[in-house]
This record gives sequence, C-alpha cells and structure tokens, in this order.
Amino acid sequence: MGGSEGGGKSRVKDAFILPGRRTVMRRKGLTLMELLTVISILATLAALMYPVFLRVRSKIYAINCANQLRQIGLAIKMYVNDYGGDYYAIPPYWGKLYPHYITEKQLLVCPYFQSLAPEVVEELHEINMRLWKFPWTSYDAYYPRAMDDLARKYPDEFISFSEAYAQLGDEVEIGVCIVHRVGCPNNIGRSPKGRRFCAEYCTDPNVIFPDELKGVFPIPPGKLSDLSQPLILLKLSGRVVFDYGGTWMGPSPPPYMLPKQ
Repeated sequence: MGGSEGGGKSRVKDAFILPGRRTVMRRKGLTLMELLTVISILATLAALMYPVFLRVRSKIYAINCANQLRQIGLAIKMYVNDYGGDYYAIPPYWGKLYPHYITEKQLLVCPYFQSLAPEVVEELHEINMRLWKFPWTSYDAYYPRAMDDLARKYPDEFISFSEAYAQLGDEVEIGVCIVHRVGCPNNIGRSPKGRRFCAEYCTDPNVIFPDELKGVFPIPPGKLSDLSQPLILLKLSGRVVFDYGGTWMGPSPPPYMLPKQ
C-alpha cells in the first residue's frame, strides 16, 4: 500500500517534467567579474573618503591639543599665585609645572607629535629628567623676562612683555604649538632620534645644513608640513586660539615683534 502510494507520487511528479528538459542548479556566490566590480567600487569609495578621514583626524588632534593647553594655562595660574601672583612668575620652562601642577607628563606634549614619534618623546623626557629633573615639553613658551631681555637687546625689532601686556592685557600670548603646521616642535635637537625625525619629515630637502645642524631646527616645508593647519596659541587669560594666518613658524602678527618699516 505504502509502496504503491509512493510510486504513484513519483509517477505524478515525473509527469510534470517535460521530455528532454534538464534541471538547472542555482549558482551560489559571485563570479570573478562581479567580485572585481565590488572591489573596485569599494576602492573608489575609500579613495574618496580618505582625505575626509585625514581632515577629521587632524581636527581631533588639534582639539585635543587645545584642551591640553587650557589645562596648562590653569596650571600656570596656580603656579603664579603660589610664587607671588605676578606674571613675571610664569615658569621659564613648562616642564617645571610637573609634578605639582601637572601630574601627567603627556599633557606637556602635543598629542599629534606623540602619535607621530613616541620614541622621540620618550628619549627627550629621559634627557630632560637626567639633566634638569623635569620632563620635556613640545610647546614653545614666551617667558616674560626673556622677552624683556630680547627687547632691550633689539629695541627696533621687539617689544617687551610688559609693553605687550600694557597693550593686550590678559590676551597677550604666552605659548604656542607649531606641530600641527610644521610637523614637529622646535626643541628636539638635543635628541639624536629627534634630529633624524626632524631632518626627514620637517625640513625642506632643498635647504642645505652643516652636518652638525641637520635636524636641529625645522625649516619647513617638510613631508609633514601643512600651511593649512593652525598654530594653537595660549593666552595669559587661559584662552586658546586657533590661528590659521601667519607663517610656517609663527602666528600673525608675530608676538612681541615690531612691524617692519
């Protein structure tokens, strides 16, 4: 009974298959041409999005750097209050804020440069700690007494810190980060790794240096230099400003520098 019923179903099924018709297996997956087409589309999208990614990443690094400068500004205010309350008490080197006013060394280093050359940063910290007992900083500071000395020595080119303060008050600049524009900071020359990094990435290859000065000072444009990136300025008030003007190495107008006649 079961056998004849099964045979009947088989005969009914066979009756609907046309003579000479072949069954076709459904294809699974992509052909080589389809796969290459998908890959080419993805590669095109990646090429279009990569510059956007770089701009976003640069912006994030600049924002993080500005936040660090704000924290340094607060630390400087506390330091000044503890040492007389006068702006001439600003430390000549921001590394001296560590560890009492800044507890983490990484706050003294631009996060962009930290990501580019962590081994250079570590070597510079080690050198500074060995020589002066405080860590290295990538930020350029305008020390009031040094600015006054410079104005006395070159009165036709510079104004003193006190003169700048009289004109601008708390909006006078006390520091700057040039890394986002230049590719590296000014003061990496005492590190052998720093000199090599500067010579390779931050210096115009057409500028000829004596061997002992190669990589000591960045002379952009180098491979990492980008004039469209900002200089990040710290004011005495603690305010941070993104300056997209100026030159490779300085803001516009240059602080403490008299306009050329």
